[in-house]
Amino acid sequence: MLLTRNRLIREVAGFFETTNFLLLRLFLSHPKRARVLPSRFFREYVRAGGRAPWISRPLHELLPETDGARVILEYLPTGPIPMPLEELGAIGLISAALRPRTIFEIGTFRGYTALTFALNTPPDSLIYTLDLPPENRHHPMASARGHDASLIEQARPGEFLRGRAEGQKVIQLWGDSTAFNFSPYIGNMDLVFVDGAHDYEAVARDTTNALKLVSPRGIVLWHDFGQYGEYGDVTQAVLTIMPRDQVFQIENTRIAFFRREA
Repeated sequence: MLLTRNRLIREVAGFFETTNFLLLRLFLSHPKRARVLPSRFFREYVRAGGRAPWISRPLHELLPETDGARVILEYLPTGPIPMPLEELGAIGLISAALRPRTIFEIGTFRGYTALTFALNTPPDSLIYTLDLPPENRHHPMASARGHDASLIEQARPGEFLRGRAEGQKVIQLWGDSTAFNFSPYIGNMDLVFVDGAHDYEAVARDTTNALKLVSPRGIVLWHDFGQYGEYGDVTQAVLTIMPRDQVFQIENTRIAFFRREA
């Protein structure tokens, strides 16, 4: 039921599929937190070897180059989008191990992941990050539903990069990813990070564009993968477009991983 298009059905199915006494207690005390717990249960079930629509693997198996890699992490208050250290660490390790010359990020928000890319890539790397222009966030093309609409209002693209030496490696691009002209970047990105709008149509378009952007043997990452409820469309869109035996959830994260073979 995780891949149904109906959000309510996903949430109800997720509750009943993963329910236990602790989840019931959490619903009584912190309903908002309880709504995200079924996704964590299910990802842990997949990691343990349970049957699921995708495969979960530790990062060192997906990218052996991470063995012995060192990362720089700066832990910052992230506001409405918490970024766990496990996910920051995975992003940093991939950046340090891959040593990409070019990165394209769809969805800047406040620039936390762009900063992590910048801290862990060679000095001559370029990081392109795309977000809606501040003056155009109410344009019909930028329409969004649910939590996405709230995030658009709270976004301050590049906030964590301003005044930073690392920010000089980051190029802020403006536009709606569903209509942006990606042609100058096609086939030239060593790493693509998809973290824009979370509805099915947007994720499907962003995924299609990411596959065009990525270079031979480049890597595509998706954030908010493997979740019930609000962001369940991410998982469904990725697994609809991508071969399921080529997309992997990085263990202990909400990040999906794909490496293009030359």
